[in-house]
Amino acid sequence: MSKSKRTARAEGPSTTGGAKVRLARSGGLNTLGPLAVSLAALAAVTVALRLGLNALLDRLFAAWNLRADTVARAPGWAQALYGWRGALVTLAVGAALLSLCRPLRALWGLRPGGQRGTIKMGGFGLLTGVGIALLIALLSLLPDSARLSWPLSAPRLNGALPALCLISLVGVLAEEAFARGVLQDGLKERMGGHWASAVACAAFFVMRGGWSGGWVYGVNVLLTGLVCCLLYARYGLTAAVGFRWGLEAFAAYIMGFGGGSAAVYRLYGVSETLLTGGDSGPLYGLWLALAMLALVVMLHRKTRNPDH
Repeated sequence: MSKSKRTARAEGPSTTGGAKVRLARSGGLNTLGPLAVSLAALAAVTVALRLGLNALLDRLFAAWNLRADTVARAPGWAQALYGWRGALVTLAVGAALLSLCRPLRALWGLRPGGQRGTIKMGGFGLLTGVGIALLIALLSLLPDSARLSWPLSAPRLNGALPALCLISLVGVLAEEAFARGVLQDGLKERMGGHWASAVACAAFFVMRGGWSGGWVYGVNVLLTGLVCCLLYARYGLTAAVGFRWGLEAFAAYIMGFGGGSAAVYRLYGVSETLLTGGDSGPLYGLWLALAMLALVVMLHRKTRNPDH
């Protein structure tokens, strides 16, 4: 073998170890450093900040003697704070995550913005998420596995619904911007797409508490994260955000899985809760897992064959 051929082989790209070559070129420490800082920031916001705010509110409510049986006698502002505590915590955590995305992208050496996507792709993601939620509702209602608390002809509109949907959007946007725009983009740049998707899915699993609701819930959280990884890779951030927001908001605030005073309708489980999720919602049912798995297969094919 000639010297020129040996040199070309030594310097040429590896077809079987692409991730290792990229990691070697960027340097392991150059990857582990931003990753460690990003995960520490995620833990600080999603765990420490959330726990700290809830502990602070608990102390305030205890000092004011605010409980479920006494809140009706409290001033209006105190009733609002007591009733909207979950929304306030969600907004604070979401704002903190969003504020961290730009400096963390800079730490990874990424340009501002990332794959933002378009309004059209956001609409595509939204319709896909709503379609899956509607499919789960039909699969629950038609075989009488779930029932409506009141007829379809008598929807109940609540003034708090727009605010709740907006807060839900902020929370979804923050989580997706961090998981996709920071972790997935950063690791894709340093180590390749498979590593990026794996870590982004793991971070999403932590953010959504995937370990806390049983194995079906955990599987659905992982599949949702994988769907969002694929949507982001092909269509951008707007598609991933639209998908999750459509799925979660439609299930919670339109069909009312698991109840909720602001829901337009309310579904309650009757039987086959392993399939439907029952009163806990679609994330706890196998119907959603099957729908997500089918979507993963379709998106994976689209990603591998973008012209088809």
